[in-house]
Amino acid sequence: MSEALNVVTQAIIGIRPDLGESRVAITRDSALFYAADPGRPVLGLDSMEALELIAVLEKEFGVELADTSIRISDLHTVGDVADAMSGAL
Repeated sequence: MSEALNVVTQAIIGIRPDLGESRVAITRDSALFYAADPGRPVLGLDSMEALELIAVLEKEFGVELADTSIRISDLHTVGDVADAMSGAL
């Protein structure tokens, strides 16, 4: 697992401990909010959890998303977030 993917996964579990406790598989393909494709794992974050995730990741990676070319509306999966954070460094 890449460093960024590991950090993103741990941040999600920190925000939603139920995902870690239930042993939900958090993969690169896991949808953050909902999945348009049937069968894709869905984490079901709500808007407040998404804001918390952004704040945690900004602190962890030492970046301000507003100062990057990252568009939050383009982040649909855990992999999207990990790739965006890796590219922001």
